[in-house]
Amino acid sequence: MPTSTPRRLRPDWPMLLITLTAFGLRVWRLAAVPPGWRDDELINVFVISQKILDGQLAFFYPDASGHEPLYHALHAIFMALFGTNALGFRLLSAIFGTLAVPLTYHLGRRLFSGHHGLIAAAALSVSFWSLVYSRLGMRHISLTVWTLLAFICFWRALHPPKAAAPAMSGRRTLTQYTPFMGAAFFTSLGFYTYFAGRGVPLILLAFCLYLALWQRPLLRARWRGLVLMFGLMALLALPLAVTLWQQPEAQGRVSELAVPLTAARAGDFAPLAQQTVTTLRMFHADGDPEWLYNIPHRPVLGIIGAAILWVGVGAALFQGARFSFSAEQARRRQALPYLFLVGWWAAGIFPGFISVPPASFGHTILAQPATFLLAALPIGWIGGQRWAGGRWAAALLGALLVVSVGWRDLPAYFSEWPAHGNTRFLYHANMRDVAQYAAAHPDLTDFGVSDLLAGPWSRLALQMELAAAGSDAQPRLYDPQRAIFLALSGSPAVSFHSYPQVPDAYASHYAPPLAQAGGYTLAQVVEETPLPAAAPLPASPLACFQNGLCAVAAAYDPTASVLEITWQVARPLALPPIPIISNPPPPGVYAGPRLWAFAHLVDDSGHFLSGDDGFWVDPQTLRPGDIFRQRHILPPPNGVSPAAVHFGLYDPYTGERVGGDAGIDHIQLPLQ
Repeated sequence: MPTSTPRRLRPDWPMLLITLTAFGLRVWRLAAVPPGWRDDELINVFVISQKILDGQLAFFYPDASGHEPLYHALHAIFMALFGTNALGFRLLSAIFGTLAVPLTYHLGRRLFSGHHGLIAAAALSVSFWSLVYSRLGMRHISLTVWTLLAFICFWRALHPPKAAAPAMSGRRTLTQYTPFMGAAFFTSLGFYTYFAGRGVPLILLAFCLYLALWQRPLLRARWRGLVLMFGLMALLALPLAVTLWQQPEAQGRVSELAVPLTAARAGDFAPLAQQTVTTLRMFHADGDPEWLYNIPHRPVLGIIGAAILWVGVGAALFQGARFSFSAEQARRRQALPYLFLVGWWAAGIFPGFISVPPASFGHTILAQPATFLLAALPIGWIGGQRWAGGRWAAALLGALLVVSVGWRDLPAYFSEWPAHGNTRFLYHANMRDVAQYAAAHPDLTDFGVSDLLAGPWSRLALQMELAAAGSDAQPRLYDPQRAIFLALSGSPAVSFHSYPQVPDAYASHYAPPLAQAGGYTLAQVVEETPLPAAAPLPASPLACFQNGLCAVAAAYDPTASVLEITWQVARPLALPPIPIISNPPPPGVYAGPRLWAFAHLVDDSGHFLSGDDGFWVDPQTLRPGDIFRQRHILPPPNGVSPAAVHFGLYDPYTGERVGGDAGIDHIQLPLQ
């Protein structure tokens, strides 16, 4: 490559434009795409990053199957600056995703040429794979930045500037070891970011083993720096290693995902073989199967990009082998960038071989920059040839690669993927539709919202959306499979229902639709087909409990084996502390409900026949004056006639029943 300053810096101006474009793509409509907030983002913000804001500092958090702290520490800063919104949630990842683009260029320039790095960076900037992780409040994308910085330092350590090269054989100074220390430092940051970062030192160690076998003069010249690098890595990793050694159960994620490896250890290699094939196909014929991160099974690259990539993989292997067996030491060193790059890529996709799901974009995130550097490899090689038209051919082929990636991936990411119903469901997008409708209708202050109640995440997502829309509405969440609101704050209830599409136990209780909001239908609740003893409500309740709930009606239908209980919130509900716990919870931490209703079918001697416990409204959303009905399924054993139903309230965590009037702990409903 020419050494004059103007020609050396020529790719920097296009690189500046590419970086600005990459940043624009990563912040444009950041609150709208993805179309809502997924559970993992909410867990990151309201559980792990919040712990850091609360001063609970640690080298490892056992929440959500185990999280390293670095990304969350930075995330906490953004939350403190911007709040719980798109900037607070996602801007950090957008910045990391942007930084990966110029760093890919810089490493590509060091390994091969500036034009090679330029093509790889441009393709990376518009790829679906990079965009999807650059616009989520999750730690994966930051690992690519630490890895690129580590490899840039490592390559500089192996190939110092010519002015510094003689000093390698003379008196060594701290400055000469700085690149080695930089490689160790940035590699160690990866340890504290994501578990895949633990593979980076293995990449470097494998490369040093290659040096020991084929490049001994280079290894002899750099061995002190390499020893320093690995020693510093071990020292910096020591706090994390000690923490994990003291609480090995905290690393639930490793055992959860390594299903193929576990099967192989038991002698069944079929899952491992299948995972390996599927992961290798992720670049041309398959892809991540989860709607959370991909249009399922959509490969990383289209036909053009995949063909160029596999040519690049083959070329790297061929050139690495060809130069390695050269008799000339100078030519043998030309193998280094090829083997380093293909080794990095292979190690990066290796987690996809041994973990589920196959072809996971997250588990293989370490290989993301290497994939685009390999795809640029044959194009850079063509541009470096001296035959006429080589540079023009490389320019056209590079443009074809970048345009093919962008033409395919940008509409898929910004239009097709966020509009799909599965994506919208997983990201609670319909909660945004409800919030926007409520903000546009400020008279709608109390309403129900149907939900599966799988943790607090829908409630948190809806609260965030209401705050962002400027609405002070107070929604109540309920599971339509078992419950319905009849009144809210003393007024007839209106509810957003019909989403998610699950069996609705009270489908006939809704009046004609008032409006649509995303997948939801807004309608008033009416008593069209009540059970015989369930309506109208009596003037006085059957019994009231100490937590503020009163049972106002109950009826058992022996034909359907259904018990319906109508509850009223008489005063602000007294609940035990209910902290937000990650999913999965840390080992030994209870994350279940703190209020359930029990219903027991008993015989004439009071012996238990069948039971059905649960609470199908979100108790943390209830307000005084709310009335809701929920049903329990209580089939009697064959040939046995039940005599009564006992029902009441209890805390599933402690098992203690909630006391009621006159010291009772349950209500008896006679059936005979």
